[in-house]
Amino acid sequence: MDRKPAVAKCCSALSEVPGESYNSSQDSSSLSDGPGSCVEFGHVTDKTPASRGLPPKPKYNVVTYPGRSPLIRAVALGEDRNASWRKDMEDVSVLVENYGGKEGTGFFGVFDGFHGRTSADLAASELPVLLLGQLVKVDPSFSLDGEQRDFLSRVESLSKEDGLDSADLEAMTKDQQMMQVFTRAFSHMDRILGLGRRETSNIRWSGCTSVVCVVDEETAPEEPGHKAPQGKLHIANCGNIHAVLYKHGRSFRVTKDHSTANAREHKRILKEGGTISANKHHGLVEGLLRATRGLGNYGNHRLRKAVIPAPHHVSLSLDASVGLLVLGSGGLWDGVHPKDVAHVVKRCARDWRRCHRRPRAKKEQRLRGLCVPKLRETAEHQDDLAKGTDNQTSGGGVDDQEQAASNTQPRDTSVKEDTGKSTEAELDYKLLAANICRKLMKTAASSGSRENLSVIVILFQGMDDLAVQPEDGV
Repeated sequence: MDRKPAVAKCCSALSEVPGESYNSSQDSSSLSDGPGSCVEFGHVTDKTPASRGLPPKPKYNVVTYPGRSPLIRAVALGEDRNASWRKDMEDVSVLVENYGGKEGTGFFGVFDGFHGRTSADLAASELPVLLLGQLVKVDPSFSLDGEQRDFLSRVESLSKEDGLDSADLEAMTKDQQMMQVFTRAFSHMDRILGLGRRETSNIRWSGCTSVVCVVDEETAPEEPGHKAPQGKLHIANCGNIHAVLYKHGRSFRVTKDHSTANAREHKRILKEGGTISANKHHGLVEGLLRATRGLGNYGNHRLRKAVIPAPHHVSLSLDASVGLLVLGSGGLWDGVHPKDVAHVVKRCARDWRRCHRRPRAKKEQRLRGLCVPKLRETAEHQDDLAKGTDNQTSGGGVDDQEQAASNTQPRDTSVKEDTGKSTEAELDYKLLAANICRKLMKTAASSGSRENLSVIVILFQGMDDLAVQPEDGV
């Protein structure tokens, strides 16, 4: 029997955010609301076609959330067990709104479990708090609530501050401070996993790789001739799990590859006395893992020595040119190249524009059909009234009469002027995010990925320009 889907663990963090479930087995515009969408998140049917004995056809269920920040248009979270190759789901995804009590700021994370999902579950629920505990030391705009303070006080003895005090942090640049924040939080999380909570094996405990992102609404003062950044993206990854940014029509990876395919990581492991087997392409660390960095993995001393919990961090300006960010587990990137994300985004956006936007020409024609008869009727009425009052009128033509009629006709406030851009009601960003998320998982599975699939798609304000482009543009 399969375990509960990964989102069940992080439902507490999402309880205040109503979600909608997009099921690819139904029509693309169909929705299933309510708490049941969380229960079904990442669910794959256990039925196998009896006629041919084929593996079950995946149902790429995706949960979407509206953007509650001026920077974010919509968020889509998708998970699939990849039942053709995997018996259990070991990935966990998490989303936290108003992170650190800061409105407009969010925490997003994907945790790819190995040898069980215990480490991924614990990291998804506790790493956001550990990271926040470090953020409040360098940014007073973040805050902790009582429950978070109690948790941090209980695990404080496992932290390691590396001899840095507040004066040392103040002397650092903002990027250096954020690097220390992520490094300390990941190191602290790794020590907590060493307690072995919820672990059942007496030989080797579970581990996980992780990629996290903090979307910080941090508006900078505008300078003449420049668009000020409207926020910051703080991204960190530990392992062969990545984040890909879509900007100016191109997609590129913003994280480092911590795997045996990385020549530097390969050299580091051999230098530290580790071994890399040759039974797989690029080899496996101690014959077990492709990832060279991660959390947990207690019980195997050689693996613990080689696979370190040191993350890579990058901070990026979040301006109007940033379209979206994709966080994906290792299984996603086994079948999807970072550059392919741009093609998926453009294809989904093109289909989205065609199916879910009203053509401008038809809209204008409909408005003319409704308004012109009323204008003529009103103009004739005004002309009849003007026959006995020649001194009050100057005998204007039809244009003047229509102008007078338009002045007397009450305006329909329900009809907005067409400025060439669709109204917010017409642009269903949640549907676009769900389609991109589902297409990425389908592409990875069809390309031969044999791992669990987890994806978080975050649409930013840069998608507004993509939404109003002509049909032949991308």
